[in-house]
Amino acid sequence: MKLSRKVPSLIILVLTIFLFSNCDTSKKRDDNFADNLLCYSLGSCGNSNGTRFGMLGDSWTDLLFGAPAIQTLRYHLEDSYQYKITGATLGGQEMTRVLSGGLHLQVIDQAGADIKYMLVSLGGNDLQFNPASFVADPVAERARRFALIESTLKTIVYSGNIHKQNRFGGEPLKWIIHGYDYPNPLNENALSSTSCRSTLLAAGVADAQIQQFTSGNLDLYNNFLQNLTFQIPDLRYINLRGNLGGPPYSAAGNMFDCIHPTSLGFKTLTDKYVLQLKVTAGDEK
Repeated sequence: MKLSRKVPSLIILVLTIFLFSNCDTSKKRDDNFADNLLCYSLGSCGNSNGTRFGMLGDSWTDLLFGAPAIQTLRYHLEDSYQYKITGATLGGQEMTRVLSGGLHLQVIDQAGADIKYMLVSLGGNDLQFNPASFVADPVAERARRFALIESTLKTIVYSGNIHKQNRFGGEPLKWIIHGYDYPNPLNENALSSTSCRSTLLAAGVADAQIQQFTSGNLDLYNNFLQNLTFQIPDLRYINLRGNLGGPPYSAAGNMFDCIHPTSLGFKTLTDKYVLQLKVTAGDEK
């Protein structure tokens, strides 16, 4: 989910300097920082080996620009389960930015004709940024954001499948989106304050409403994603709730901050994720 809504100026500088850098489709841990950004984080890779799995994700899939300081969902899929993934995964990523930047199309191009599945870890940032806007009318604000997420996700899926079939032929992709496990707004961490109690209080959220804003909204978002699978034929949903100690909150020992699990917490979630992923993808990796 979110570290910051703004892309740090350092990233822009590095991207400018290394605009023509090449990298592999599946992240190598010894790549330099520019390669991490261009390939692992932004899906811009010079050489494509072909993968069955693409990925579009936020900080639940890449918290620190490809560096495994916190071993996220993508890290464990690749390192613990040997999935080969071509992805654009970046902390703070929003679904609307994926669409406007055409990252879903870029990942398809980089993965090549072998791509069959697109793993999606998005929506948390779209839902939780600017919590002050929920204060006046939380129901209306949540409905507005859900409507935007729905239209954006539908456009990503439909345009992505048209692009894939026009370029490579074959069947449309299976798009597999997961919901998030419960946060812990009491697990304050100076490195990331998103959806922490102090941040929400400063935004004007009443103390008595914090559980509804965090875990309550998360439950509604998961239910919303599950319902979308009935509207989008090629969309599948993975439920990751209740694996880290919630509801209402994940256990502090499983959390790095208020919204991100620890490396061990992510490994627990990945184990559950893979069990559900196999329902759609079988043993393909």
